[in-house]
Amino acid sequence: MKKQNVRTISLIVCTFTYLLVGAAVFDALESETEKRRCEALQAVEKMIIKKYNITEEDFKVMETVVLKSEPHKAGQQWKFTGAFYYATTVLTTIGYGHSTPSTIGGKLFTMCYAIVGIPLGLVMFQSIGERVNRLSRSVTYILHKYLI
Repeated sequence: MKKQNVRTISLIVCTFTYLLVGAAVFDALESETEKRRCEALQAVEKMIIKKYNITEEDFKVMETVVLKSEPHKAGQQWKFTGAFYYATTVLTTIGYGHSTPSTIGGKLFTMCYAIVGIPLGLVMFQSIGERVNRLSRSVTYILHKYLI
């Protein structure tokens, strides 16, 4: 295998591993806070049901109406898959903004994670771009040689 291809594959593996580690850290830093917030909301739900003497079914209907106006409907953000998504948006500098860490540790880790991850992602994408460029040149050469 060519040296450039090994470099590209190594960068992809390294970046993906970095994303997995980042997701695991974000999960560890943020999921407990999210869990406590969820438990507090459930307690408020029970209090509202009791205070206003409504059925759980009626409460669920009201909840559905409110959630339809909520922009983030994906469920718990800081489980591993949501944390992986967040880590990817940080690394690719997309940063949609609809999910951000709420703990000091999560915010500090985001800054450190981005300082290393953004350059890593840029180098990886540049290397992939070189491979795609080489492939397109080869395809163009073959097309011109045999079809034109």
